[in-house]
Formats: sequence, structure tokens, C-alpha cells
Amino acid sequence: MITDRDFLREVRAIAVPVTAQSVVMSLLLVTDQIMVGQLGTTAVATVGISSKLTAVLIVALTGLATGVSIFAAQHWGSGDRNRIRHLLGLGLLLGFAFTTVITFFVAVFPRAVMSPFTADSQVLAEGAVFVRVIALGYLPTMLTLMYSAVLRSTGSVRLPMWASIAAAVLNLVLDWLLIFGHLGLPRLGLEGAAIATTSARLVEITVILAGAYAARHVVAVTRLADLRGADAPLLRRFLAVTLPLALTELLWVLGDAAYVVVYGRMGTDSLAAMAMTFPVQSLAVGLLAGVASSAGVRVGQRLGRDDLGDASLRGSQLIIGGVVAALGIGVLLAAGSSVYVGMFATSGHVRHMGQLCLLVFAGFLWVKVANMILAGSVLSAGGDSRFVLVMESLATWVVGVPTAFVAAFVFGLPVWAVFLLLSLEEVVRLAFGWRRLRSGLWLRNLTVAAQRPDAQSRLSSQAAQTSSVS
Repeated sequence: MITDRDFLREVRAIAVPVTAQSVVMSLLLVTDQIMVGQLGTTAVATVGISSKLTAVLIVALTGLATGVSIFAAQHWGSGDRNRIRHLLGLGLLLGFAFTTVITFFVAVFPRAVMSPFTADSQVLAEGAVFVRVIALGYLPTMLTLMYSAVLRSTGSVRLPMWASIAAAVLNLVLDWLLIFGHLGLPRLGLEGAAIATTSARLVEITVILAGAYAARHVVAVTRLADLRGADAPLLRRFLAVTLPLALTELLWVLGDAAYVVVYGRMGTDSLAAMAMTFPVQSLAVGLLAGVASSAGVRVGQRLGRDDLGDASLRGSQLIIGGVVAALGIGVLLAAGSSVYVGMFATSGHVRHMGQLCLLVFAGFLWVKVANMILAGSVLSAGGDSRFVLVMESLATWVVGVPTAFVAAFVFGLPVWAVFLLLSLEEVVRLAFGWRRLRSGLWLRNLTVAAQRPDAQSRLSSQAAQTSSVS
């Protein structure tokens, strides 16, 4: 565990605002889902599908933003501010290209992109209207992710926090007004929920940009040339680390989408049972998102200063601390599961299955959190993205996805049992990730053009010293 008070202050400086942001947003998502839940099982299933379509975009962009964050944290540690602007420019360019393509297909062909998840014609009809409006918020979401990544990597965590809180509160208020038609506004149902979400995304990026330029932060560029200054060596190093990260996230979220395909093909009730758990899953993981964010930044900054031994030690400490906290959260989640599912206007059968799915999630939460901090933050902070790509891909596509299809369509197991078996992929991922952490092979300073000749021997000796401590 962590006993160094100075390091605890460093961790809290990032972890507390990021966690507060994640928790507030997740709580409002839970409330949002409960409001939509009053519209019935079809509405819950529709929003569940839409959330996974949006997740494909967000998770892939998160991989790109993580790459930006990794390099920005190390260059911040080495004092190179110009490079940070160049990295932001790369992230915005690649993010814009990817987001534009996704937005086009979702907005123009909404039924086509939803059809793999369900054969229910009512879900497809209502969902087409919903996801078309949601797609209009994809570009603002991309901008928020890229700017927030750089802001957090440079220690400016409060601005993204307040922007997200403001957006989440606005989303909640607009949901209440537009879904149910309060204060004389039209009752728009699901379409109202989509309008509320898209409006909130626009407000979020507006607040971030306004705050950054008012504070004259490093991201507040006044010339496009400041974003276009990346040279060939930086571009090669950035792509070598970031593309595997983005591909890792994309493969993972496609696997997650494949699970939703399984739930949807098992029936609308099964899909709704799982969909009602998604916001709670986000809340539970969000409670420790700050630890993961802090791990990536603080470990990355130490690597940028060539302090490999301390980077390894702090990474291990943060993972263990996250696991302990996750165990406590899992117990609380299990205890409150029946109260949560009782808030939905669905059948008793759907609520019962939803509760069982929540109990499964509570049991695996500590493993999920360990993987989030280990692979998503600590290993990635050293640019170990190729290993993370292989590990994540094999766990999802060799273990998780085949297990889900066999459990659902060969053995005909209920949705909670399918969820239980596919969650074993998290255990596989943790076993390989922990071994990699202890090897020390991920400890790299990415601010230099090439690893110095003595780096490998120094890395090995420091890893050996720190492994005995961790």
C-alpha cells in the first residue's frame, strides 16, 4: 500500500477531481437510465444498443487520447511545452478523420448499424431516431476527449471535471423536460433523451475551450502552425505507441459489442436486463477512474525523468490500492442491487435477471479495476502498447467472445450465466498483465528518440530491485 505522503498528495491532486467527475457523470447516467426505464423494456434495450454504438467511437478515441496523454505527460515532465501542442494537433487530426467516418454511417444508416444487435422491429424503429440524433454529438465528444487528455497530463484536472459536471447536469435537466414534456415542452420520449445528450456534449467542449483559453493553458493555441510542428521522429514514436493502443481499445469495444449482440439475440428481455446494469457498471468503475488516470500521469512523468525504479514501485502500489477499494465497492454494489433494479418499469423477470447480472459484475469488479489500472495506465505509460494489444485481443477474442456464443447458443444458458462465464477473460488478462508488470520490460522513457545503449541493463536492475518491494 502507499505510505509516502508526498506521493499520496500527487495522486490525490489528479485522482480526486477525475473520480468526482466520473462519479457525478455516472450517477446522472444512472438517473438518466431510470428515466428512460419508465418508458418500458423496449426503450431500455434501445438505449443499451445505442450506448454500445457510441462506445465503439469513444473507446477507440480513448486509445488515441491515451497515446496523446502518455507522450504529453512525459514531455511535461521533461519541460517541453511545444511538443505537447504538436501532440494535441496529431490527436485532433486523427480523431477528426475517424469520427467523421463513424458519424456518417451512424447518422445515414442507423437501422443498418443497429441490426446486428437485435431483430426486434420496434427496437430498430425507435432506435433509428435515437442514434441519428446521438451521432451529431460525436465530433464534440472527440474534441472533449483530446483536450481533456492533454489537460490532465499537465495537471489541469479541474477544468475537464467542471465541464463534464455541467454537461451532465444539463443532460439530466433536459431529459426531465424533453422525455416527459414538462413545463409546456413537447413529450418527445427517446428522441428527447437523444437531444438532451447531444446538447450536453456541445456545452461540455464549449466550457473546456473557454476555460483553457481564459487561463492561457498550453492547449490554448493561437496559430494552426503550433499544432502542425510534429517532426518525423516524434510522429514515428507517437504512431508506434498510439496505433496499437487505439487498435487495442477498438478490438476490445468490438468484443464488448459482440457481447451485446449475444444478449440481443437471446431476446429483448435479456438485452434489457443487461442494459439496465450498464450505468451502474460505469459508476462502479468510475469510482476508481481517478486512480487509473493518476497512475498513467504520475508513472509517465517519472519515466520522463528517467526515474524507472520509482515508476515501477508506484505503479504496483496504485494497482494494489485500486484492488482493495474495488473489493469494498463490490460488496456495497451487491447489497444494493435489489433496490436499483426495483426502480425500472419492466417485468419482474427482467428485473430479476438484471439483479443477477449486477451480482456477477460485483464479484468481478476487483479484477476489472486491476486490469484498468495495470494495462490501461501503468503499462501504457511506458509505451508498452504492443504487448497490451496482444494481451487484450487474445483475452477478448480467444476467451471471452467464443465463450459467450457457446454459452448462449449451444448450452442455452440464461443471460447472467453467460455474463459470468465471459467475465473469466478478465482473470486471463490480469494473469498475463501482472507477469509483464513484474518483468520491468515496460519501463521506457519515450521522450528520447531511441533507447540509450545502457538502458536495458539499467532497466533490468531497477526492475529487479522494485519487484522485491512490490
